[in-house]
Amino acid sequence: MANIFENEHDESPTTVIKQTMSVSVDDDGTPIVSFATNRGKGSGAQSMPVSEFREYVGALADIASNGIPEQAEEQYSAAESLRRTIANNDGIISFRVRSGKGAKPAKVPVGQLTEVAELLASTVDAVEKAGEALN
Repeated sequence: MANIFENEHDESPTTVIKQTMSVSVDDDGTPIVSFATNRGKGSGAQSMPVSEFREYVGALADIASNGIPEQAEEQYSAAESLRRTIANNDGIISFRVRSGKGAKPAKVPVGQLTEVAELLASTVDAVEKAGEALN
């Protein structure tokens, strides 16, 4: 017997962020923050240097308030990648922290984008403090 809904996840993005956010050191010794906004196929963690997190959160808050800008993508900071990759697809806002192989988008319902931005904003000081402790 197979559960028809076993791959369905109704958790809100803020719930998933609270369950998955962590600060660690990458292979190069750089403090990074990592979190997911959703689970399931085609989703993955958003990871970026702690040093880019404050600007990233500011960019997300700006987009939540002022809408999605139109632009293209190359090799950018986490905040610039967010600005350049964000899109609204049928009420789901998707965006990436980086481009390239394995870069999975975060996906957030339009109505929850402000809540996600506010939650992440509430973590900036703690993330930066945790990153400093890892140096």
